[in-house]
Amino acid sequence: MMKILIVDDSNLERKLLSSLIKKNGIENEVLQAENGEVALQILASNYKDICLILLDWQMPVMSGIEFMEGVVKVPQVATIPIVMVSASGSEENKKKARDTNPNLAGYVVKPYKPEDLLSVIRPHVK
Repeated sequence: MMKILIVDDSNLERKLLSSLIKKNGIENEVLQAENGEVALQILASNYKDICLILLDWQMPVMSGIEFMEGVVKVPQVATIPIVMVSASGSEENKKKARDTNPNLAGYVVKPYKPEDLLSVIRPHVK
């Protein structure tokens, strides 16, 4: 079973995303990290099993952008779809995210409608 990695410094947001995924029939195991540094550690030991990363932008220790900058340089993980789930919906930030990761699978602005987020997630889960 492929896994989804949720990276967000808010424990509540991680729980909400995990619950939304499960309640909508997506049975993938969910892994959680509270910042980009922890996410890199999880990714290092689970990268073959991760089919999607849901990534917050603003986090302590290592931001979502810093995390993506590292991920896109490593061929083994560069192809894992990443969806930014961020409170910042500015066009400038969306452009920066896409410039950092040209293969960005989506950019969803908080607060989001569950169906909007699910429509971005579903193509990447089995």
